[in-house]
Amino acid sequence: MSFTSFGFLLLYLLAMVVRWLPLSRDVQWPSFRVIAVLVLSWLFYAWHVPWYILLILFSTVVDFIAGLLLGATPQASILRRRLILTFSLTSNLALLGYFKYAGFLFGEVNALTGASWAVPQLILPVGISFYTFQSMSYSIDVYRGVIQAERSFARFACYIAFFPQLVAGPIVRAKEFLYQFQRRRRFHTRVFMEGCYLILRGLFLKLVLADNLGRIVDELWSPAAAEPHGVLALTVLVFFSCQLLCDFAGYVDIARGVAYHLGFRLPVNFNAPYIATSFSGFWHRWHITLSEWMRDYLYKPLGGSRRGQLRTYMNLFAVMMISGLWHGANWTFVLWGVALGLALVCERLLGLSRLQRPLLGLLIWFVVVQLVWIFSMGLFRAESLEQAMGITSNAWVGLIELLSQGYSIEQGADLITYGWWLTLPVWLFHLRTCLAEQTRIGLPAAAERSVYAGVMLAGLLMLYATGQQFIYFQF
Repeated sequence: MSFTSFGFLLLYLLAMVVRWLPLSRDVQWPSFRVIAVLVLSWLFYAWHVPWYILLILFSTVVDFIAGLLLGATPQASILRRRLILTFSLTSNLALLGYFKYAGFLFGEVNALTGASWAVPQLILPVGISFYTFQSMSYSIDVYRGVIQAERSFARFACYIAFFPQLVAGPIVRAKEFLYQFQRRRRFHTRVFMEGCYLILRGLFLKLVLADNLGRIVDELWSPAAAEPHGVLALTVLVFFSCQLLCDFAGYVDIARGVAYHLGFRLPVNFNAPYIATSFSGFWHRWHITLSEWMRDYLYKPLGGSRRGQLRTYMNLFAVMMISGLWHGANWTFVLWGVALGLALVCERLLGLSRLQRPLLGLLIWFVVVQLVWIFSMGLFRAESLEQAMGITSNAWVGLIELLSQGYSIEQGADLITYGWWLTLPVWLFHLRTCLAEQTRIGLPAAAERSVYAGVMLAGLLMLYATGQQFIYFQF
């Protein structure tokens, strides 16, 4: 069920009825409301493949029981606590590994050995990478003593399956969500309007920018990868980088807006990543909740930066490679993670992640960071390594042509012009964010948002496009 479908609109209206009728001033949510939102969340998830609801139920039950057992086991019983946590993590990772990677692994083994093992033909459960990480973070936090075990199965299941962010994040920690069931619930106009603004912005990013850019990228991708049109290939990669940002950020904005209307706050997941002046800074702005998850539950347990420089570089590389594999069971994603891991290591090795740098050096490294990201989009979107290498090599030729001959494209000129106009709001938003961060000067919030809302509403009415699934639904 897509956020832009009438089915989701009906689900949202039912959730709002449960939430606000009758208006309640209860200190915490009554059980029937928790159960009602939980049922709606499970219905939302089962809409794709009904029996896959058993998968999320399995993860929910395993980690709920693991939490209770960890809560009842003294800290001194280290071995028993580790066994409980290992069972929780193994169960979740086994489920994720089978449905996401079994087909890839069997196919690679057959290709390497000449064997003829049957390759499982599985439909990837939507959102499994997100809710699995979310569920595992709960067990780890209870094990570490960061939070207390949740004793209400309904509240815990609602945390795992909360439908606004179930399919594509943000990845929410239990300590950020479960306490919100205890917050006083009253209607606040400001909070409601904030939710409306986020939903409007998300729809604009998705339906106007991402979907229209997606159609242009779909039409031009194969020619850009197969034919020696260097500047065209470079342009298509820029368009796809904007499409990916608008698609994913649009989903998160809608999720946060709907959560606001239901009385919950979800964390920010994007903060103008295309103004980042370092690779480390980029990951503080792009898919923030995944970056923080990898840092807290993978990078730091591996030793972080506490065991010498060589170990630090190895940890950074390993985390980025695993992040690439998390995105998909394909060598293109693995190499995407490897490339960005090497970029992080080189930046750390050269000391270029420091905040205090000469302006010229900062600008040069900013260009390098953004170019590396744009070229990495060839690996991210390509269906095969051959296609990825084709469009990436063509884009490198296009960069040289751009610097030596200027910008000139004949094939698909009208589409290219339209695409650049569609990217304009992305650049303006990043420019506005950069100016606000550097000068602390901006329009009054109400006036600024009124202008933005009017422009976005006009864009939705005139340039509405649909038919493209959210990109991160496949992860």
